[in-house]
Amino acid sequence: MSKPVVSVVKVEQPKGNAEFMGGKFVRYEEDIKKIKAAVAEAIKLSIGSLDTIIKEGDTVLIKPNLAFQAPPESFAVVDPRTIEAVVSYVKENSKAGKVIVGDNPSLGMHVGRAKPAFKDSKMEEAAKLGGADEVIYFDETDVVPVEIKDAKVFKHATVFKPFLDADVVINLPKMKVHLAGTVTLGLKNWNGIIPNCHPDAQQQGAHRIELGQKMADLYRVRHADLVIVDAVIGMEGQGPHAGTPIEMNLIVAGADTVAVDSVACSIMGFEPMEIPAIRCAGTEGQGEIDLNKIEVVGNSIESVMKHFKRPGGDPIGMYAGLTCAMQQTCPGCHVNVRGALDSFAISGIDMKKFLEKHGEVVVIAGGVPNFEPEFCKDKNVFICGDCWELFPSADKVREGAALAKTVTYYPGCAPVYIFAQLNNDLQKLAAGK
Repeated sequence: MSKPVVSVVKVEQPKGNAEFMGGKFVRYEEDIKKIKAAVAEAIKLSIGSLDTIIKEGDTVLIKPNLAFQAPPESFAVVDPRTIEAVVSYVKENSKAGKVIVGDNPSLGMHVGRAKPAFKDSKMEEAAKLGGADEVIYFDETDVVPVEIKDAKVFKHATVFKPFLDADVVINLPKMKVHLAGTVTLGLKNWNGIIPNCHPDAQQQGAHRIELGQKMADLYRVRHADLVIVDAVIGMEGQGPHAGTPIEMNLIVAGADTVAVDSVACSIMGFEPMEIPAIRCAGTEGQGEIDLNKIEVVGNSIESVMKHFKRPGGDPIGMYAGLTCAMQQTCPGCHVNVRGALDSFAISGIDMKKFLEKHGEVVVIAGGVPNFEPEFCKDKNVFICGDCWELFPSADKVREGAALAKTVTYYPGCAPVYIFAQLNNDLQKLAAGK
């Protein structure tokens, strides 16, 4: 059996990178050409030709990573230049009958729905400049119930119909780190094929410690025909939303998503087995995880590797005055609270003035056997999830809530939406609303 092929191709230095890294996205025609040339080379080296996956008249769906309603300068979304380059290349070099771009932001109900997210990220404009026949907002389309055969934790999904209807799906993720998933590449990008159902099920279901298994299960719905990783400018640090840009100038491509993710994460300085989604999908045989059994062409991993700063998912002790009581809880609440507090901290808030004016914040999740209810007195308390009520310390939490200045509850397990909502509520508190 032949090895899966993954291509790693350098992009000639884009003119706009310096401005982009400095906080201002500017489109230059020459940059589109440079990225498009790298995309062409990456496809040629990995699968030979688009004709191997696209037949005449096929509907081709390009599924980018539209994580949030965020501008390009957030580096949380796929580079508009890469979107334009990929769409343009597919339009010009295949016999596709229709090329569409579609996605749904993972936290769409709380961080913008698909339509405004496509607009603010400049992905819609880029797709149209590339010649896309249509941009589809998944959250405005029909869904189809799907039983996921051989799934372990995420066995029933409601999947957006355009994703299932397309003849060919091209997965276009961004190279970045992720609080909960360690990295977010091709496998994690499938989280956008299901709707936002908060505070429970779908995006919420199995979004705790077994997130990697959820993504491996969800990948069983349908494997991508081709993966093209946007690694022009990646994100390191507190991804997927509060990290910092890191210039890579690469395109990574291949037909085996697990193999592509394994190579891409290795370029980022991670071992494939460190990444839960890659580990689960790889050991289940959904693709190749062993680098010794993957043919890497173009540039070697070692020649382009940069060690990305790793994300921290623990909120305890991070911010003075924002105290987290989370003695017995799974990583689901940990990472979502950490993401919310990071967002609040980098939003320009003067923390000292905030605490002086509005008082301290206490975030509670899970069991807290050593918790003293008096600690909540005259403070702003935020209680996460449902499981705290199952622990013997539940009465302590209730006593604390009764003494608090304000109390906000976030139901669900794990309440993924607090990634956005806790930050929003803290912002409202800061504004005196």
